[in-house]
Amino acid sequence: MRQIPLLAAIRGLRSFSFGYISYLVPLYLYHIGFSIVEVGIYALVATIASSILLLLSGFFGDLYSKRNTLILVSVLPALAFLVFLLTKNFYIVFATALFGLSFSAIGGGAGGGPVAPVMNALVADNVERQKRTRTYSNLMIISIVGAILGGFVASRLQETISSYYMVLFLLAFLLTLFSIGLMIFLEDRKPEADPAESGKKPAVLPMQSGRNIALISLAGMMGSLGLGVVTPLMSIYFSIIGFTDYNISNIFTLSYVAAGIGVIFSTYFERLIGTINSVVIFRFIGSGLFILIPFVSPIIAAVVYISRTGLYQMALPIRQNFQMTVITSSERARGNSLTGVS
Repeated sequence: MRQIPLLAAIRGLRSFSFGYISYLVPLYLYHIGFSIVEVGIYALVATIASSILLLLSGFFGDLYSKRNTLILVSVLPALAFLVFLLTKNFYIVFATALFGLSFSAIGGGAGGGPVAPVMNALVADNVERQKRTRTYSNLMIISIVGAILGGFVASRLQETISSYYMVLFLLAFLLTLFSIGLMIFLEDRKPEADPAESGKKPAVLPMQSGRNIALISLAGMMGSLGLGVVTPLMSIYFSIIGFTDYNISNIFTLSYVAAGIGVIFSTYFERLIGTINSVVIFRFIGSGLFILIPFVSPIIAAVVYISRTGLYQMALPIRQNFQMTVITSSERARGNSLTGVS
């Protein structure tokens, strides 16, 4: 079980920096002269690049090494932060969209970026089924605490230092390097092979779990299609309706607090109303609340955003456990990457 504390530390460090990076990058691009349309195009390219890297990380993780794959896809955000520190050249900065930056501090799947399929598969390899939802919930809580601390530090720096963009990017760069150092101590644990597959060379495509992967992908695609339009631009939207960078930092930090409260109750609701019902209900409400935001006052819009984040994230550990259960153990990373790509 030494692997789980290591994964917890890695997730905590990653979430600390992405607790502010997720909203700071769009604001920074806007600050250095990108138009809103150009920020949107950047987000589109970043999403496509993240999806490709997500797919590659799942396949390489299953077929070669989860640990080494995790290290490789974690180096890319560090390179992006380094570029932000060294230049404001439009074309060079825009090229960082190819490095798989995530616009979600605490999400899984595509929101979690290319690291998500490998990290989720590592958890499933090391934890028995009955304890997975609780383990995913605990890891999620650690991610949320990291994001809250990151958001708190960012808001304090934004209030006291004029060059806070550079300081925060430097901090993210150093924390990413430290988390990569911890990844070296992870171990690739091969899950027990299905007796029917014993002795066979693993197929490149996850055939045994193909139907379940397709159904989960289709369900995830519907929600992500809408959220992908809105989420990367939320920090700019809050800026346009009158919030300062300091206020925006606090809004996102409170949304992480709401997510933390929601995740605590994930296991309870899974037992009360069932796995599928929990995922459907909380994702439906969490997505649907976005409709209200343009039609209410700025303060109410902030409250709605904070509330919907808590409800939406409540479903995440339940979904992660379900997904790892219905996908064959030898195909977990690939299956998770395919559902994330959708």
